[in-house]
Amino acid sequence: MKKLLAVACSAVMLVGCTSTKPADTAATTTPTAEATSAPASTGALKVGVGSTTSLSAKDAGEKDGQIQVNTTYAGVVLDGETIKWVSFDVAQNAGKFDAKGVITSDKAAATPTKKEKKDAYGMKGASSIGKEWFEQAAALEAWAVGKTVDQFVNMPTEKKDEEHTITADKDLLAGCTMSVTPFIDALKAAVANAKEVEGLAKVGVASKTTMSLKDAGEKSGSVQSNVTYAVVALDADGKVLFTQDDVAQNSAKFTAEGKIDGEAKAAKTKMEKKDEYGMKGASAIGKEWFEQNEGWEAWTVGKTLDEIKGLKLVAGEGDHMVADDADLKTTTTISMTELQGAVVAAIEGAVEVK
Repeated sequence: MKKLLAVACSAVMLVGCTSTKPADTAATTTPTAEATSAPASTGALKVGVGSTTSLSAKDAGEKDGQIQVNTTYAGVVLDGETIKWVSFDVAQNAGKFDAKGVITSDKAAATPTKKEKKDAYGMKGASSIGKEWFEQAAALEAWAVGKTVDQFVNMPTEKKDEEHTITADKDLLAGCTMSVTPFIDALKAAVANAKEVEGLAKVGVASKTTMSLKDAGEKSGSVQSNVTYAVVALDADGKVLFTQDDVAQNSAKFTAEGKIDGEAKAAKTKMEKKDEYGMKGASAIGKEWFEQNEGWEAWTVGKTLDEIKGLKLVAGEGDHMVADDADLKTTTTISMTELQGAVVAAIEGAVEVK
């Protein structure tokens, strides 16, 4: 990713963003949560996942243009209003194009998440506290545990610059100087989606990302990011108690002259779109995407890691791989590669909830 000046780059990395300042920006949180606290405890823990996405876009000129998509997602376990566990990560991916509207970056490559990159993310050298992104995220997660949702969402903050807001809590600031706004918004979404789960022993969250990049011609070119993320709750025997997943699918366009075409605006997730997604009419089983995904989530319950990994996929329409399971096919005929991958990764990375 090309930088502006070294000084400007260092200032940006201090707050956890590696991109240069974009020409156009837009952000959305999915879903919008009216309430910022969980309901009173009923004795069972609640588990949820949610995300917020921002897009940035700049025209091509002497240098390549770029469309970048940042999807921040959170998995959370709640005991009433109290956060027992939380995990944050960011799927940050971009596509570049020249002044002729031709893609100049790998058309199929998606990068690891910020947490997956570990030291390769490269924040530590520019950090005022000498900590890498994954270390600062871990500090934020540790600080959140034991807090209520209201305490997290309404933490004291201060403006770092025009685009970034950091915590003003001295204890947290010692471990995390990144912009906290996307983390707050992602947590709100996860809390809004949280459901009761009994018998929880372990929980994990993970994502899989694919990119679709198209050159401009008679029609505009585009950069599309598809981030499939999942949270999975397990019992003491390693069987799935609960799965919740979603897809943040976002794109922006550019012209054959390398100019941004329209507004770079984040969209609703597939689950949030409900019937707006428009799959039902073309579905062989007459079900919308969210209904088919719910069928997949329900199918995972009671299964082990090996059983879910062992789900056979076969070629469907286009380049989609669909489930070859008699029971699952009655509810779910959507592409399964990333859904299966995200759930498997979430289980493999699951940790004990104390």
